[in-house]
Amino acid sequence: MALALTVGLGAGCQRSVDGYYGTVTPRHPPNEVWVNNSSEPEYIDPGKCADSAGSTIIVNIFAALTQPHPKTLEPMPDIARSWKISDQGRTYTFYLRPSRWSDGRAVTAHDFEYSWKRVLDPATASKYASFLYPLENGEAFGRRALWITGLDPAVTAARIMGSVAAISPVEQVKVMPERGWAFVWLKAPPASAVVARDRVIAALNGRPLGGAGGDKPLTFKVADQSVVGARALDDLTLEVRLENPVPYFLHLVMFYTAMPVPRHVLERLVSQGQNPDLWTRPEHIVSNGPYVLKEWKFRQYMILEKNPNYWDSANIRINKVRLASVNDENTTLNLYKTGEIDYIGNNSTLPTELIDYLKPFRDYHTNAYLAVYYYWINTKVPPLTDPRVRRALGLAIDRTAIVKFIMRGGQIPWANLVPEGLAGYQGPRSPLFDPDKARALLREAGYNEQHPFPKVHLIYNTAEGHRLIAQAVQEMWKKNLGVEIDIENQEWKVYLKKQTAMDFQISRGAWIGDYPDPFTFLELLSGISGNNHSNWQHPEYERLLAESNRTLDPAARLGLMRKAEEIMLAEMPMIPLYVYTRNDLSKPYLRGFWHNIQNHSIMKYWWIDERFYRGTPDVPTEDPPPPMLLPDPPPGEEKR
Repeated sequence: MALALTVGLGAGCQRSVDGYYGTVTPRHPPNEVWVNNSSEPEYIDPGKCADSAGSTIIVNIFAALTQPHPKTLEPMPDIARSWKISDQGRTYTFYLRPSRWSDGRAVTAHDFEYSWKRVLDPATASKYASFLYPLENGEAFGRRALWITGLDPAVTAARIMGSVAAISPVEQVKVMPERGWAFVWLKAPPASAVVARDRVIAALNGRPLGGAGGDKPLTFKVADQSVVGARALDDLTLEVRLENPVPYFLHLVMFYTAMPVPRHVLERLVSQGQNPDLWTRPEHIVSNGPYVLKEWKFRQYMILEKNPNYWDSANIRINKVRLASVNDENTTLNLYKTGEIDYIGNNSTLPTELIDYLKPFRDYHTNAYLAVYYYWINTKVPPLTDPRVRRALGLAIDRTAIVKFIMRGGQIPWANLVPEGLAGYQGPRSPLFDPDKARALLREAGYNEQHPFPKVHLIYNTAEGHRLIAQAVQEMWKKNLGVEIDIENQEWKVYLKKQTAMDFQISRGAWIGDYPDPFTFLELLSGISGNNHSNWQHPEYERLLAESNRTLDPAARLGLMRKAEEIMLAEMPMIPLYVYTRNDLSKPYLRGFWHNIQNHSIMKYWWIDERFYRGTPDVPTEDPPPPMLLPDPPPGEEKR
């Protein structure tokens, strides 16, 4: 099929009538949409998902406190009808609207409190646990810090550190004198962390620190969920306390990790002796968003149906969404041409060799995309342990050639991690290609004709574009450095498991910004990020990121993040290649579809223009976006 399609296009076949690619007559009823979702999702559990295939499902079957405007992505009310910000930006009080789960049960503030603490709980193994570390003591619970209570307000962090360090090495101490609390993070590898904590608790629990620490006996235990700054004040009021003011917090709470899960369903499965992870299967799943999952045929399709219990269901015009699971680009393109799908999908790409051919069609779209393509480097595996080697590999890639001759979709060749201009950020401009410097670095690292560089292995997930890039990089490293690599294609879930287990040397990666701030990219390489697949940690990098989140001055904050990025680029635990653009095809009859820089396709706004059943009317290519939905005033306050 792929060969026939390519040959047909290459032969110069005629463009379709009215300048569209393929049919423009819907093949389904006007209350349906057919879309491709590319790969099988690893999870559709908001607390466990960390991949784009799963997120596309989650954001359409679950609802958060806030929702993105479909065009601008600015936060608007969703389950929270309003909110109040106090304590100089450190406290948010969310007032929920009455709403229901798809099984009719009320959605409450308790559901959000439970769900957020579930994400932070190490037992959940959420890759996005650090996403909620801005919550007061979120990191203390998430990383199982020692929790000391009963402290005299005058006790210093240095005194606590001295007492604990005599038993086990200490990473950091946080003191909360107003509560008589302190948290201590031990410097212990994961395999021995429990033993180290138990040793400290056994030695110090119920005893005074003595000296300047006072004579009062103290309680030492492991931080539990009660310390986290998120609590339901009543069924419809959620109070959230932050470690420091977070300028993008309303963006954070609309991300899928912060969406609630139905506690009553998980607990019911446990009470029945079943695995609670089965709660996302169609026979069990309960959700609170615009749609609900009704059918799931593995590696074939999913069916979503409109959720009548969603608070805004009266304004949803599409009753049924069919999501295909096709990861071959040429097959996807052929399905689109024949009308088997109306949109190639968030997670599908167009065949790179056909981009130039497809550009003139009216249903082809190119848009800016807040995402970076890169290669992960496993920095703990020789010969990639040497930063000079990693930098040499980065400098030996001709990024401009990859973008110009392989991708062809307007991507920006890029050697930094953070896209330029995000929230006013200007990072260090790294060289895109310098083979002479690359060869010098490799020689400096001790590799030459007498001591050749050993062969390394690169993995990528199934997609023609990834294969072409890997082959190009393979050739560039051989030509420019004399370095040979093996490349291997892997199915999506196998590839994800390899990354999580750090079972690779070099692996394809990409990151879509979760919110419009440089921190969303820089936090990726933090040692506490579950999405860091480099095995790289750097104390000064961590310190700068932590300080940036405590810094209120915007310019100073950006400066701290720039210094952090400079450290990362010098160490090169990943090799950025380009900033994405989004190139796709969507049928002209699919309306209410707005492109945005995060590629959020919000299905609840979609509708089918029925005029296309009777021909091809001359209609604008995009609807005007809906007005901004502003929050109601908090209770007791007048509407301005």
